[in-house]
Amino acid sequence: MRDRPDQPRAADSGNAPRLTDVARVARLSAMTVSRALREPEKVSAEARARVAAAIAETGYVPDLVASSLTSRRTRLVGLVIPTITASIYAATVAGMTAVLRARQFEALIGDSGYVLDGEEKLVAAFLGRRADGIVLSNVEHTGGTRRALERARIPVVETGNLTADPIDMVVGFSNHAAALAMMGHLAGRGHRTIGFIGAAVAGNPQAADRRRAYDEAVAAHGLTRAPALTIECPSDLEAGAKALVRICERHPEVTAIFAASEVRAIGALLECQRRGWQVPGRIAIAGFNDAGMGAWLVPALTTVRIPREEIGRRAAQMILDRLEGRAIAEAQVDVGFELAVRESA
Repeated sequence: MRDRPDQPRAADSGNAPRLTDVARVARLSAMTVSRALREPEKVSAEARARVAAAIAETGYVPDLVASSLTSRRTRLVGLVIPTITASIYAATVAGMTAVLRARQFEALIGDSGYVLDGEEKLVAAFLGRRADGIVLSNVEHTGGTRRALERARIPVVETGNLTADPIDMVVGFSNHAAALAMMGHLAGRGHRTIGFIGAAVAGNPQAADRRRAYDEAVAAHGLTRAPALTIECPSDLEAGAKALVRICERHPEVTAIFAASEVRAIGALLECQRRGWQVPGRIAIAGFNDAGMGAWLVPALTTVRIPREEIGRRAAQMILDRLEGRAIAEAQVDVGFELAVRESA
Protein backbone atom coordinates (compact mmCIF):
# COMPACT_ATOMS: atom_id res chain seq x y z
CA MET A 1 0.00 0.00 0.00
CA ARG A 2 1.38 3.40 -1.01
CA ASP A 3 2.03 6.18 1.50
CA ARG A 4 -0.49 8.98 1.53
CA PRO A 5 0.89 12.10 -0.24
CA ASP A 6 0.77 14.12 3.00
CA GLN A 7 2.54 11.45 5.06
CA PRO A 8 6.32 11.96 5.49
CA ARG A 9 8.34 8.97 4.41
CA ALA A 10 11.54 7.59 5.93
CA ALA A 11 14.68 7.58 3.82
CA ASP A 12 14.94 4.98 1.11
CA SER A 13 16.33 1.78 2.64
CA GLY A 14 18.87 1.44 -0.14
CA ASN A 15 20.69 4.62 0.87
CA ALA A 16 22.15 5.86 4.12
CA PRO A 17 19.69 8.33 5.68
CA ARG A 18 20.76 11.97 5.57
CA LEU A 19 20.07 14.99 7.72
CA THR A 20 17.58 16.19 5.10
CA ASP A 21 15.61 12.95 5.59
CA VAL A 22 15.43 13.65 9.32
CA ALA A 23 14.28 17.21 8.60
CA ARG A 24 11.55 15.97 6.24
CA VAL A 25 10.22 13.39 8.71
CA ALA A 26 10.42 15.85 11.63
CA ARG A 27 8.79 18.61 9.51
CA LEU A 28 11.58 20.98 10.50
CA SER A 29 14.25 22.84 8.56
CA ALA A 30 17.62 21.16 8.11
CA MET A 31 19.16 24.07 10.02
CA THR A 32 16.92 23.42 13.03
CA VAL A 33 17.75 19.70 12.99
CA SER A 34 21.45 20.50 12.80
CA ARG A 35 21.17 22.91 15.72
CA ALA A 36 19.20 20.34 17.73
CA LEU A 37 22.04 17.87 17.29
CA ARG A 38 24.92 20.28 17.94
CA GLU A 39 23.40 22.75 20.40
CA PRO A 40 20.20 21.18 21.80
CA GLU A 41 19.80 23.88 24.44
CA LYS A 42 19.14 26.39 21.66
CA VAL A 43 15.99 24.67 20.33
CA SER A 44 12.65 23.98 21.98
CA ALA A 45 11.84 20.75 23.82
CA GLU A 46 9.19 20.02 21.17
CA ALA A 47 11.73 20.37 18.35
CA ARG A 48 14.18 18.10 20.18
CA ALA A 49 11.46 15.47 20.62
CA ARG A 50 10.52 15.63 16.93
CA VAL A 51 14.15 15.30 15.88
CA ALA A 52 14.68 12.34 18.23
CA ALA A 53 11.59 10.60 16.84
CA ALA A 54 12.69 11.27 13.26
CA ILE A 55 16.17 9.88 13.94
CA ALA A 56 14.63 6.74 15.42
CA GLU A 57 12.40 6.34 12.35
CA THR A 58 15.07 7.01 9.73
CA GLY A 59 18.03 5.39 11.46
CA TYR A 60 20.12 8.49 10.81
CA VAL A 61 23.64 8.52 12.28
CA PRO A 62 25.30 11.97 12.48
CA ASP A 63 28.54 12.30 10.51
CA LEU A 64 30.89 13.49 13.26
CA VAL A 65 33.80 13.95 10.87
CA ALA A 66 31.83 16.25 8.59
CA SER A 67 30.39 18.07 11.59
CA SER A 68 33.85 18.64 13.05
CA LEU A 69 35.03 20.25 9.82
CA THR A 70 32.40 22.97 10.12
CA SER A 71 32.12 23.33 13.89
CA ARG A 72 35.76 22.43 14.67
CA ARG A 73 34.36 20.13 17.37
CA THR A 74 34.07 16.35 17.43
CA ARG A 75 32.34 16.33 20.86
CA LEU A 76 34.74 13.55 21.87
CA VAL A 77 36.96 13.55 24.97
CA GLY A 78 39.80 11.04 25.29
CA LEU A 79 40.43 9.24 28.59
CA VAL A 80 43.62 7.26 29.19
CA ILE A 81 43.48 4.73 32.05
CA PRO A 82 46.23 2.28 33.08
CA THR A 83 44.01 -0.78 32.69
CA ILE A 84 40.39 -1.60 31.94
CA THR A 85 40.49 -4.61 34.29
CA ALA A 86 40.77 -2.60 37.54
CA SER A 87 37.36 -1.78 38.99
CA ILE A 88 38.65 1.38 40.69
CA TYR A 89 38.61 3.21 37.36
CA ALA A 90 34.96 2.38 36.73
CA ALA A 91 33.78 5.11 39.13
CA THR A 92 35.96 7.71 37.41
CA VAL A 93 34.64 6.69 33.99
CA ALA A 94 31.04 6.79 35.28
CA GLY A 95 31.44 10.27 36.76
CA MET A 96 33.12 11.59 33.64
CA THR A 97 30.68 10.15 31.12
CA ALA A 98 27.64 11.34 33.08
CA VAL A 99 28.82 14.95 32.87
CA LEU A 100 29.91 14.67 29.24
CA ARG A 101 26.69 13.07 28.01
CA ALA A 102 24.59 15.75 29.65
CA ARG A 103 26.28 18.10 27.18
CA GLN A 104 26.14 15.69 24.21
CA PHE A 105 29.81 14.72 24.45
CA GLU A 106 31.16 11.17 24.52
CA ALA A 107 34.32 9.62 25.96
CA LEU A 108 36.94 7.64 24.05
CA ILE A 109 38.65 5.26 26.51
CA GLY A 110 42.12 3.79 26.03
CA ASP A 111 44.16 1.31 28.13
CA SER A 112 47.85 2.29 28.44
CA GLY A 113 48.86 -0.93 30.18
CA TYR A 114 50.68 1.02 32.94
CA VAL A 115 53.28 2.00 30.32
CA LEU A 116 54.13 5.64 29.60
CA ASP A 117 54.88 4.81 25.97
CA GLY A 118 51.40 3.28 25.79
CA GLU A 119 49.93 6.54 27.06
CA GLU A 120 51.90 8.46 24.41
CA LYS A 121 50.49 6.28 21.62
CA LEU A 122 46.92 6.72 22.89
CA VAL A 123 47.33 10.48 23.13
CA ALA A 124 48.56 10.53 19.53
CA ALA A 125 45.55 8.44 18.47
CA PHE A 126 43.10 10.74 20.29
CA LEU A 127 44.70 13.83 18.78
CA GLY A 128 44.55 12.19 15.35
CA ARG A 129 40.81 11.77 15.84
CA ARG A 130 40.53 15.46 16.79
CA ALA A 131 39.45 14.89 20.39
CA ASP A 132 38.21 18.13 21.96
CA GLY A 133 39.94 17.37 25.26
CA ILE A 134 41.95 14.66 26.99
CA VAL A 135 41.92 13.27 30.56
CA LEU A 136 44.98 11.36 31.78
CA SER A 137 45.12 9.01 34.79
CA ASN A 138 48.67 10.01 35.55
CA VAL A 139 50.84 13.07 36.17
CA GLU A 140 54.08 11.59 34.85
CA HIS A 141 54.51 11.40 31.08
CA THR A 142 57.03 10.98 28.32
CA GLY A 143 58.48 14.11 26.76
CA GLY A 144 56.62 13.22 23.57
CA THR A 145 53.26 13.18 25.37
CA ARG A 146 53.83 16.58 26.96
CA ARG A 147 55.01 18.17 23.73
CA ALA A 148 52.09 16.76 21.73
CA LEU A 149 49.51 18.03 24.23
CA GLU A 150 51.13 21.44 24.58
CA ARG A 151 51.12 21.84 20.79
CA ALA A 152 47.52 20.65 20.49
CA ARG A 153 46.28 23.53 22.69
CA ILE A 154 43.20 21.61 23.83
CA PRO A 155 41.98 21.22 27.44
CA VAL A 156 43.92 18.53 29.34
CA VAL A 157 43.19 17.25 32.86
CA GLU A 158 45.62 15.02 34.72
CA THR A 159 44.22 12.82 37.50
CA GLY A 160 45.34 10.04 39.85
CA ASN A 161 47.85 12.16 41.75
CA LEU A 162 48.84 15.78 42.34
CA THR A 163 51.57 17.76 40.63
CA ALA A 164 52.93 21.28 40.90
CA ASP A 165 53.65 21.31 37.17
CA PRO A 166 50.50 20.21 35.32
CA ILE A 167 50.29 20.24 31.54
CA ASP A 168 47.07 22.26 31.88
CA MET A 169 44.81 21.27 34.78
CA VAL A 170 44.88 18.55 37.46
CA VAL A 171 42.24 16.88 39.67
CA GLY A 172 43.52 14.30 42.12
CA PHE A 173 44.80 13.46 45.57
CA SER A 174 48.15 12.78 47.18
CA ASN A 175 48.95 9.07 47.06
CA HIS A 176 51.91 9.78 49.31
CA ALA A 177 49.80 11.51 51.99
CA ALA A 178 47.10 8.81 51.85
CA ALA A 179 49.58 5.95 52.27
CA LEU A 180 51.38 7.87 55.01
CA ALA A 181 48.07 8.27 56.86
CA MET A 182 47.35 4.54 56.67
CA MET A 183 50.82 3.67 57.94
CA GLY A 184 50.31 6.17 60.77
CA HIS A 185 47.04 4.43 61.65
CA LEU A 186 48.70 0.99 61.80
CA ALA A 187 51.63 2.29 63.83
CA GLY A 188 49.19 4.05 66.15
CA ARG A 189 47.50 0.71 66.80
CA GLY A 190 50.80 -0.61 68.15
CA HIS A 191 52.10 -2.54 65.15
CA ARG A 192 55.89 -2.55 65.02
CA THR A 193 56.51 -4.96 62.14
CA ILE A 194 54.39 -4.07 59.11
CA GLY A 195 54.66 -5.72 55.71
CA PHE A 196 53.96 -3.91 52.44
CA ILE A 197 52.44 -5.33 49.24
CA GLY A 198 52.41 -2.97 46.27
CA ALA A 199 52.75 -2.57 42.53
CA ALA A 200 56.05 -2.31 40.70
CA VAL A 201 57.18 1.29 41.05
CA ALA A 202 58.92 1.53 37.65
CA GLY A 203 56.81 3.77 35.40
CA ASN A 204 54.07 4.00 38.05
CA PRO A 205 54.36 7.23 40.08
CA GLN A 206 51.30 6.41 42.19
CA ALA A 207 52.87 3.11 43.27
CA ALA A 208 56.18 4.87 43.86
CA ASP A 209 54.52 7.45 46.11
CA ARG A 210 52.79 4.76 48.18
CA ARG A 211 56.04 2.81 48.60
CA ARG A 212 57.92 6.00 49.51
CA ALA A 213 55.30 6.73 52.19
CA TYR A 214 55.79 3.22 53.63
CA ASP A 215 59.56 3.69 53.84
CA GLU A 216 59.19 7.13 55.43
CA ALA A 217 56.69 5.84 57.99
CA VAL A 218 58.97 2.94 58.94
CA ALA A 219 61.73 5.43 59.68
CA ALA A 220 59.48 8.01 61.37
CA HIS A 221 57.83 5.50 63.73
CA GLY A 222 60.93 3.40 64.40
CA LEU A 223 59.38 0.28 62.86
CA THR A 224 61.17 -2.90 61.79
CA ARG A 225 63.05 -2.28 58.55
CA ALA A 226 63.84 -5.23 56.27
CA PRO A 227 63.79 -5.68 52.46
CA ALA A 228 61.89 -8.97 52.83
CA LEU A 229 58.94 -7.10 54.39
CA THR A 230 58.08 -5.53 51.02
CA ILE A 231 56.87 -7.25 47.86
CA GLU A 232 55.92 -5.95 44.41
CA CYS A 233 53.31 -8.04 42.62
CA PRO A 234 50.43 -7.83 40.11
CA SER A 235 47.08 -6.44 41.25
CA ASP A 236 45.03 -9.62 41.64
CA LEU A 237 43.74 -11.85 44.44
CA GLU A 238 46.24 -14.66 43.95
CA ALA A 239 49.20 -12.31 43.93
CA GLY A 240 48.02 -10.66 47.14
CA ALA A 241 47.55 -14.04 48.81
CA LYS A 242 50.99 -15.31 47.78
CA ALA A 243 52.69 -12.08 48.84
CA LEU A 244 51.14 -12.32 52.30
CA VAL A 245 52.43 -15.88 52.73
CA ARG A 246 55.94 -14.97 51.57
CA ILE A 247 56.16 -12.06 54.01
CA CYS A 248 54.88 -14.14 56.93
CA GLU A 249 57.28 -16.98 56.12
CA ARG A 250 60.23 -14.59 56.09
CA HIS A 251 59.05 -12.60 59.12
CA PRO A 252 56.79 -14.66 61.42
CA GLU A 253 56.74 -11.71 63.83
CA VAL A 254 54.84 -9.49 61.37
CA THR A 255 51.54 -8.25 62.85
CA ALA A 256 50.14 -6.08 60.04
CA ILE A 257 50.10 -5.93 56.25
CA PHE A 258 49.50 -2.77 54.23
CA ALA A 259 48.47 -3.82 50.72
CA ALA A 260 48.47 -0.76 48.48
CA SER A 261 45.37 -1.79 46.51
CA GLU A 262 42.03 -3.24 47.53
CA VAL A 263 42.29 -6.39 45.42
CA ARG A 264 45.71 -7.31 46.85
CA ALA A 265 44.40 -6.68 50.36
CA ILE A 266 41.33 -8.85 49.76
CA GLY A 267 43.53 -11.66 48.42
CA ALA A 268 45.67 -11.44 51.56
CA LEU A 269 42.64 -11.41 53.86
CA LEU A 270 41.04 -14.42 52.13
CA GLU A 271 44.34 -16.32 52.39
CA CYS A 272 44.36 -15.64 56.14
CA GLN A 273 40.87 -17.08 56.40
CA ARG A 274 41.87 -20.13 54.35
CA ARG A 275 44.75 -20.80 56.74
CA GLY A 276 42.71 -20.11 59.86
CA TRP A 277 44.70 -17.01 60.82
CA GLN A 278 42.58 -14.57 62.80
CA VAL A 279 42.24 -11.07 61.34
CA PRO A 280 43.10 -8.79 63.07
CA GLY A 281 44.04 -11.06 66.02
CA ARG A 282 46.94 -12.83 64.31
CA ILE A 283 47.56 -10.21 61.63
CA ALA A 284 45.87 -6.95 60.66
CA ILE A 285 45.17 -6.22 56.99
CA ALA A 286 44.79 -2.74 55.45
CA GLY A 287 44.20 -1.85 51.81
CA PHE A 288 44.02 1.13 49.46
CA ASN A 289 41.11 2.17 47.20
CA ASP A 290 37.65 1.49 48.55
CA ALA A 291 36.00 -0.07 45.50
CA GLY A 292 33.13 -1.45 47.60
CA MET A 293 33.80 -5.17 47.97
CA GLY A 294 36.02 -4.84 51.03
CA ALA A 295 33.19 -3.42 53.13
CA TRP A 296 31.23 -6.67 52.69
CA LEU A 297 33.95 -9.03 53.86
CA VAL A 298 34.03 -10.52 57.34
CA PRO A 299 35.96 -8.88 58.84
CA ALA A 300 35.35 -5.74 56.79
CA LEU A 301 38.48 -4.31 55.20
CA THR A 302 40.17 -1.17 56.49
CA THR A 303 41.22 0.87 53.47
CA VAL A 304 41.75 4.31 51.94
CA ARG A 305 38.64 5.80 50.31
CA ILE A 306 39.18 8.01 47.26
CA PRO A 307 36.28 10.00 45.71
CA ARG A 308 37.02 8.66 42.23
CA GLU A 309 33.57 9.45 40.81
CA GLU A 310 34.06 13.05 41.88
CA ILE A 311 37.44 13.06 40.11
CA GLY A 312 35.71 11.98 36.90
CA ARG A 313 32.95 14.58 37.27
CA ARG A 314 35.34 17.42 38.07
CA ALA A 315 37.69 16.51 35.21
CA ALA A 316 34.85 16.42 32.68
CA GLN A 317 33.39 19.71 33.94
CA MET A 318 36.75 21.43 33.68
CA ILE A 319 37.11 20.22 30.08
CA LEU A 320 33.62 21.51 29.23
CA ASP A 321 34.16 24.82 31.02
CA ARG A 322 37.31 25.44 29.01
CA LEU A 323 35.63 24.45 25.73
CA GLU A 324 32.58 26.62 26.39
CA GLY A 325 34.57 29.67 27.42
CA ARG A 326 33.89 29.63 31.15
CA ALA A 327 36.55 30.62 33.65
CA ILE A 328 38.25 27.81 35.61
CA ALA A 329 38.04 28.62 39.32
CA GLU A 330 40.86 26.22 40.23
CA ALA A 331 43.27 24.66 37.77
CA GLN A 332 44.67 22.36 40.49
CA VAL A 333 42.06 20.55 42.57
CA ASP A 334 42.85 18.27 45.53
CA VAL A 335 39.79 16.09 46.23
CA GLY A 336 41.45 14.53 49.29
CA PHE A 337 41.00 11.06 50.78
CA GLU A 338 39.50 9.34 53.82
CA LEU A 339 40.59 6.41 55.96
CA ALA A 340 37.79 3.86 56.10
CA VAL A 341 38.72 2.17 59.39
CA ARG A 342 36.95 -1.18 59.74
CA GLU A 343 37.40 -4.49 61.57
CA SER A 344 40.42 -5.86 59.67
CA ALA A 345 42.75 -3.24 61.15
